[in-house]
Amino acid sequence: MIKHFLDCWDFSTDELLDMVDLIIQLKKGAKKGNFPKVLSGQSVAMIFNGNSTRTRISFEVATHQLGGHALYLTGGSEGEMHLGKRETVADTARVVSSMVEGVVMRWRNTGEMEDFAANLSVPFFNAMDHTRHPTQTLCDLVTVIENLPEGKELKDITLAYIGQSGVRETSANDIAKLLPRFGAKVIIGSPVGYELGGERDNNPRWMIDQNLMRREIACKEGGGAVIVTNDPQEAVHGADFVYTGCVCYEGCEAKEDFENFKKTFIDKGFQVNEKLLSICPTAKTMHYLPALRGQEISDFGMDFNGSLLWKQAENRLHTQRGLLAYLMWANSFNIIRASNEPDGEILAKIASMDKKYGGRKTH
Repeated sequence: MIKHFLDCWDFSTDELLDMVDLIIQLKKGAKKGNFPKVLSGQSVAMIFNGNSTRTRISFEVATHQLGGHALYLTGGSEGEMHLGKRETVADTARVVSSMVEGVVMRWRNTGEMEDFAANLSVPFFNAMDHTRHPTQTLCDLVTVIENLPEGKELKDITLAYIGQSGVRETSANDIAKLLPRFGAKVIIGSPVGYELGGERDNNPRWMIDQNLMRREIACKEGGGAVIVTNDPQEAVHGADFVYTGCVCYEGCEAKEDFENFKKTFIDKGFQVNEKLLSICPTAKTMHYLPALRGQEISDFGMDFNGSLLWKQAENRLHTQRGLLAYLMWANSFNIIRASNEPDGEILAKIASMDKKYGGRKTH
């Protein structure tokens, strides 16, 4: 059955944990140079209308390592495809899915992305839209689980997010609707007006309300909590992880943008630096990258022994490898025949997950 990866929200906590197990299992094999060729003979179309470093490289390399072939394509007004110019989204999706076995898409327009996925007959992977970045979020879950404080489980941790948290800050909002499903606490520290739904969050009301609703459901489902504060020191008090992200996005990097950021964020303590981290001295730092050194995070916050930034970035590759293997594994593989081969354990794990979860969604 065809299953898409549009949002971590679509999957149960059990299935997400099984995905994490698969990702870590494949990661261990990769460290020994073992890559099961579960995508042998398959092609993946990678369609982007936004810049990318980690997402593009990780999907392309992961596809190659699993024996497949990746095509990097651009769409929209400046792109090479007809998509968004001379052909409808649905028509392009029908054509593309007749030629490849999987589609990775980074697309700014959430509605157009969902329209594209709805018209595919192959697995779809959301490489970020205007409201979600699920491959990053699954990677973050992997990174947190691999670096849990000694003696703590997911339900015991506190993750603090420092920075703006409006709709466009996809990681802040994805984490806030994910970790509480496992019982964890997420504390979001944003300046006044820069919270989800604040006066500076100039996004459609339905996007804001959907995120707020899902936070509430996540807390009820798993017993976790989401707390929003305008005090950065309060936000990081007792935190096990301190996460931050971009404030000055591409296209918002004029001199006045940075002056406003300094006045609104840095001068008011909303920078992940040595002073802020002294409040939670055992906390690990996270950032989805690219980071602007000296802006949302200092050199210390990026490079000290507690920084997870580089492990987190590497985990993008391991996460994409696991996602591709899980949703696109070659059904022609004979699991029984392969059971005594080096890849047999991986193939059996994927087959077990496929049988257990099928195409069901949880929400």
